[in-house]
Amino acid sequence: MATLVLGGHAVLFYFLYSSLGAVVQRSHETLFVEKVRTFSRLMADQLEVGGVLESPKATTDLLDTVILNADGVYAELSGPTVNLRSDLNRPLLNFRFEQDFSFGQHGDDIYFISMPVVRGDVTLQLRLGFDERPTNATIASARQRMFWTLSAYLGLSALAALFVGMAIARPVRRLQGAARAIADGAYSQGLQLRTPVRELHTLALDLDRMRSELVGANERLRAEIHEKDQLELRRAGLERQLQHRERIETVGTLAGGIAHEFNNILVPIILLSELVLKRLPPTSESRQDVSSVLEAARRARDLVKQILAFSHDISGLVTEPVDLREAVNEAMKLFRPLILPNCQLVIRAVPQCPPVQASRSLVVQLVVNLCKNAYQSLAGAPGTVTVNIRDVQLDDAASGGVPAGRYVELTVSDTGAGMDPATIARIFEPFYTTRSVGEGTGLGLSVVHGIAESFGARILVTSERGMGSTFRVLFPTAC
Repeated sequence: MATLVLGGHAVLFYFLYSSLGAVVQRSHETLFVEKVRTFSRLMADQLEVGGVLESPKATTDLLDTVILNADGVYAELSGPTVNLRSDLNRPLLNFRFEQDFSFGQHGDDIYFISMPVVRGDVTLQLRLGFDERPTNATIASARQRMFWTLSAYLGLSALAALFVGMAIARPVRRLQGAARAIADGAYSQGLQLRTPVRELHTLALDLDRMRSELVGANERLRAEIHEKDQLELRRAGLERQLQHRERIETVGTLAGGIAHEFNNILVPIILLSELVLKRLPPTSESRQDVSSVLEAARRARDLVKQILAFSHDISGLVTEPVDLREAVNEAMKLFRPLILPNCQLVIRAVPQCPPVQASRSLVVQLVVNLCKNAYQSLAGAPGTVTVNIRDVQLDDAASGGVPAGRYVELTVSDTGAGMDPATIARIFEPFYTTRSVGEGTGLGLSVVHGIAESFGARILVTSERGMGSTFRVLFPTAC
């Protein structure tokens, strides 16, 4: 028992130290990258909108602040007509050809980042380098403190467990010997036990009472157990059906509530945009911008209407022939601003494909949700999200239970972490998510599934751990 306790604590120590150490390191690295990117963006904005570039000395002084106030080791502003460096740059240090996208990349203890600075028709490059060593020192110090804290805690826990185990082991062995005698047929063997542990004393009395009733009630107990098992199976099936229905109702209620709130926000945006557009002269340069805002707000209003309909009865939506390629292009306008530069977005579509019978706004939502899910699977690492559209003809032997016929296939694939079969079986359940708390609601793919089912479309998923995932949505053609 002592060996098991010590071995268990050793495993627990290794697991806690490794997992907590990884969390500490990840949080410090993420904080460092966010701080560096925010500071760099502020520097670029100040160079764009301020009057700093008119004075080379003022620009150099601004570059010096990177070294003095932000753990910087390199600051440079270059372009067709400008090439300025901070006088405080680390000697013999030049900007790396490739900038860093994650902490510790390239193994040089320097995080290099490049930001564009646009002044009129001229585009300059702000190149900065930040020292990663203070953050590494902080991580090492935190790991050391965590090591000694866990060591002290687990050591005291092991000692306490050993003492408690010794106090319980002796009466348990006596109780075990009496129970074995009864199992061998010595039903007269009593289970009286004197122990300061009240729970063990109560257990001995209960076992003795059970022994006295066991012989006469054995057959009756078997019949009751069989009947109870059958009842539990039926009850479990009904509970699963009820839980599934409640989850679907919850999704509808939540979608309706959010849609109402967004509708309240969109009303003043649309009204004020229309008012501003009426007041602007025809030659104003701002008319195009206001028109774009008004068009986006109206498109959002239409989407809210669709969501409100979805929250009550998605099968009652009005559909129309939709060109899937145009819907994907519209979805990409919404999705592209959400991704980092290290994510490559690839769009492939056949020159011609038949229209599908659907709601355009809900198809856009379906594509955006699938692309977001694919991008989030990359977890910030470099990767590729591929969207493919093609016209397919399935025969009777088609996999996944899809009826034979002509379909327009939308495929969204990624190079992320992938999923195991148990996860694939549950990804369309409402509120089911594999991400950490605060990083996902578990509603994205369930909404995708509901939208696809409303159009008579089918979704097929293939994935493998470490090999990425692929979602295929088969839309029946409208003609």
